[in-house]
Amino acid sequence: MSRKFAPVVLVVAATIVLVAILIGLPAAGAQEMGATVQLGGNAELGPFLVDAQGMTLYIFANDTPGVSNCSGDCLANWPPLLVAEGQQPTLAAGISGRLGVIQRPDDGTLQVVFNGMPLYYWVNDAQPGDATGHNVREVWFVAKPADVSLGGNDELGPFLVGPNGLTLYLFTKDAPGMSNCSGDCLAKWPPLLVAEGQQPTLQPGLAGTVGTIEREDGTYQVTFDDMPLYYWVNDAQPGDATGQNVGEAWFVIQPPTVSVGGNEELGSFLVGPDGMTLYLFTKDAPGVSNCYDDCAVRWPPLLVPSGQQPTAGEGVTGSLGVTERQDGTFQVTYNDMPLYYWVRDVVPGDATGQNVGEVWFVVAPDSMGADSMGAGSMTSALDGNELVSQRCTVCHTRERIDNASKDRAGWEATVDRMIGKGAQLSVEERAAVIEYLSSR
Repeated sequence: MSRKFAPVVLVVAATIVLVAILIGLPAAGAQEMGATVQLGGNAELGPFLVDAQGMTLYIFANDTPGVSNCSGDCLANWPPLLVAEGQQPTLAAGISGRLGVIQRPDDGTLQVVFNGMPLYYWVNDAQPGDATGHNVREVWFVAKPADVSLGGNDELGPFLVGPNGLTLYLFTKDAPGMSNCSGDCLAKWPPLLVAEGQQPTLQPGLAGTVGTIEREDGTYQVTFDDMPLYYWVNDAQPGDATGQNVGEAWFVIQPPTVSVGGNEELGSFLVGPDGMTLYLFTKDAPGVSNCYDDCAVRWPPLLVPSGQQPTAGEGVTGSLGVTERQDGTFQVTYNDMPLYYWVRDVVPGDATGQNVGEVWFVVAPDSMGADSMGAGSMTSALDGNELVSQRCTVCHTRERIDNASKDRAGWEATVDRMIGKGAQLSVEERAAVIEYLSSR
């Protein structure tokens, strides 16, 4: 990548802090130089996402969540934001949303995605604050946090936040589509606003709808499920929620801990408050997690604050509870089985952790625990290990296969070569073999 993407750190830091002062960004977003994705901006466009050196990041309107459609000459002008194999990208404090990685189909590199959308640079940006790629051909735009995203803190758990990461509140004296906060009230509870004609955005996977109402002064206030949204003047930084229960009329907005999601392949399954797929581990015991250390990095547990009971969304028919982990955190259980995310899922609806190692499974809403979900799925699942022994030794010995170390794309190419040389595998069997080999 061009050296212009790595200017002197001191100059970058000073520039980002100056931009932060000019457009009112949280200080944490301007100063946390180690994070992969941070919050920068300029006076013209306001806040937007930047890399660790302050260079502007873009999204491509022709992409779809989890898929890059920029290749060839496109990449020469729009280099992707990449991370090394095994590296998890990090998001600076105060930015709400979700980072992940996708493997590019052209060269196997790992591109960072924000809320599912791949991130890119623009070759003509020369220094932090430059955003000359914005609106190029009406398909390239600076990457911004959603107007309404999922944040939270250790005391309350997840709740909705604005694009600056600060907590959003509803006012119980409002009515759907109508604000009853004016005058001095607004001085304490500033509304979340968007420009006229702008449709507010919601982080993908969050249940609910966003819209706007026109206020008496002609501004446009964002609503969530028709209820107007506000900040609290005494919240100073992301995670603050000092407006909770003020006057017994102001409250944060919290999604259910566990809801029902799904996809076309697997049907309905449980998801977390951000809409991402939840899994159970058949090596767990009721009320006991056996996933720690590296396992917990790959399979992050679904947690709630101490003393808080998880809440269920519509269609969640089983029993929710908590189990205390070895580090003192509290993991959510469903019919006594601990629940986890999978680090390789990128967008809501992804379930790439299904049947990994033949011990990880999505959780059906009517699941009664490991016996009914895990064992049942294992009975019907294809045995990737057995298929390797029976069908995949036309090119290489089993020993050579077992000693090989490849990423998923590498195994996909290898299995396809095996099929080309005579290995008899159906589409489903091919998928089972690749899943087994890439999850070892």
